[in-house]
Amino acid sequence: MILQKRNIRIMLTVFLALFAGLTVYLAYSVLTYGERWATNPYNPRIASQKSQVKAGDILDRNGVTLATTDAKGNRVYTPDAQVRKALSSVVGDSSGMTTSGAETFMANYLLGFNDSVIERFYQEITGAKREGSDAVLTVDSTLSTHAYNLLGNYRGAAVVMNYQTGEILASVSKPGFDPYNLSQYKGDTDNEDSPLVNRATMGRYTPGSVFKLITAAAALEYYPDALTRTYTCKGELPVGETVITDANGEVHGKLDLKRAFAVSCNNTFATIGMDLGADKLKAEAEKFGFNNNFLFGDLLLYSSSYKSPTKKSDLGWSAVGQYKDLVTPLHMCMITAAVANDGVMMEPKLLKHLVNVRGYDYQELKPAEYGRPLSAKNAKTLQDMMVLAVQSGTGSRARVAGWTVGGKTGTAEVSEDEDVSPNAWFVGFVKEEGHPICVAVVLENAGSGGSKAAPVAAGILKKAKELGY
Repeated sequence: MILQKRNIRIMLTVFLALFAGLTVYLAYSVLTYGERWATNPYNPRIASQKSQVKAGDILDRNGVTLATTDAKGNRVYTPDAQVRKALSSVVGDSSGMTTSGAETFMANYLLGFNDSVIERFYQEITGAKREGSDAVLTVDSTLSTHAYNLLGNYRGAAVVMNYQTGEILASVSKPGFDPYNLSQYKGDTDNEDSPLVNRATMGRYTPGSVFKLITAAAALEYYPDALTRTYTCKGELPVGETVITDANGEVHGKLDLKRAFAVSCNNTFATIGMDLGADKLKAEAEKFGFNNNFLFGDLLLYSSSYKSPTKKSDLGWSAVGQYKDLVTPLHMCMITAAVANDGVMMEPKLLKHLVNVRGYDYQELKPAEYGRPLSAKNAKTLQDMMVLAVQSGTGSRARVAGWTVGGKTGTAEVSEDEDVSPNAWFVGFVKEEGHPICVAVVLENAGSGGSKAAPVAAGILKKAKELGY
């Protein structure tokens, strides 16, 4: 009998432990993923209510209407075809073919599912058809359209952020789509070349030399003499059976970290990476958000990946952004923003605030800190290095008259076929009081980051300056 009671107590303890664990897991899941479940386009609650609720408008930060609902209940988009296409990845479509745009990701707000009891009571007593809230976004439609056009005929993306608040001022993906002409893309939603894929937030690219921001940050953290160490570049660095080369076999000679960063010396950064070791380089990358699951309430951002190399030569290539690492343009903009913001990385923000049926603003998203991947001291050093890269290095074509600009170019090899051009990258920021702007640009198969992506970034920053940012 005693043994039987003991077994019952053990079973009861195990059951209670399992029940407690399940409760904690469910609570965590609701808190972490609840917003996403609520706004998922496949949520039957959303699908069933669409015809019964007049969806709210989607507007840019200046009040330009990007999407609205007409008297017949049809979704209507801006009459400006250029703006429609430029902001297609941000706005999305009401049919649910895209899953990253505001139409689906903010459906909970647009259809009024987040309304208070008082708000619902107000709509009941007035007898009006239930209406959702308007969503005012952080993006500027003029800046976005300009950025989209500057990408030219290349596939790619551009992101502009306020690095102090995290507000996304522009996020464009090319090619875009027209929400009035989506039938041609049916069955194409899983194709990575499809216009329905938001390259700014879902496109995962080899970083190339823009990853040197991470390697440089690691050097500043782990080497007390990081700025006085010197390196000798001979254009080629033999590592076992592999040779790590610089672009066009260029020989940079003797140089320090700042100069190596400015001229984007592969030999120097490969040497630093191999000396630091895989664990430290991975730890540094993860501090900047690699291998993290990004869970932001108002936008979908795919995770960036960093894989630890086991071979020394692979570690060298990893340190210059040419291993198996992948990053999205928005994440690369966040990394740049952290450097520009003295080491503080802000959460990216696409929703500025909501406006209810009675015209009251509410639920304004306040700036939120995502992390502090580097010290203010090291961030300021990296800022100076980035400014040098634009003033007298590979980023010289990103200069903007009247502004001090810092940046980093990247030329990411994506194929062993010499006929396939590399992807061109540029990330940069404005180092001016009152103008906390940063930018990330990637152009697929465009060639050199310095000659192709940097001028695009300069054009975007010039427009931002013209608009008063």
